[in-house]
Amino acid sequence: MDPISFEFVSVEEAKKILDGDPPVTGMVDWRETRQPPDPAAQSLTPAALKWLTQLPREVRPLELFHTYPRIGNQLAALAAHQGYPAPVTAFLADLLIDRRGDRQGFPGGIAQELSRLQDFLLPPQP
Repeated sequence: MDPISFEFVSVEEAKKILDGDPPVTGMVDWRETRQPPDPAAQSLTPAALKWLTQLPREVRPLELFHTYPRIGNQLAALAAHQGYPAPVTAFLADLLIDRRGDRQGFPGGIAQELSRLQDFLLPPQP
């Protein structure tokens, strides 16, 4: 077995590497990078409705699908991909974790619905 090579670093350097660079303090205007609104995305697709009905009642994100049909459509599209539920849980994590530092979060019980759905889709931990 070959020895493991390593490099001496300070705790601060290791933390910076593990945590990544600190978030930029200036506000970023995301409006320029967003796609223009798509009228078709303002209503649920048949695939999204079908996927929603296949979920157990207690984990169905009804408020999310009603308030943000575009996100409901994205979830259903990801559920149709190979490797389901991994793509959906990754997308849910992106929705629940604010990596930009300036998001307001979802109103009402939508964040709870997303968490419940994520808990349902994640495999049990040993």
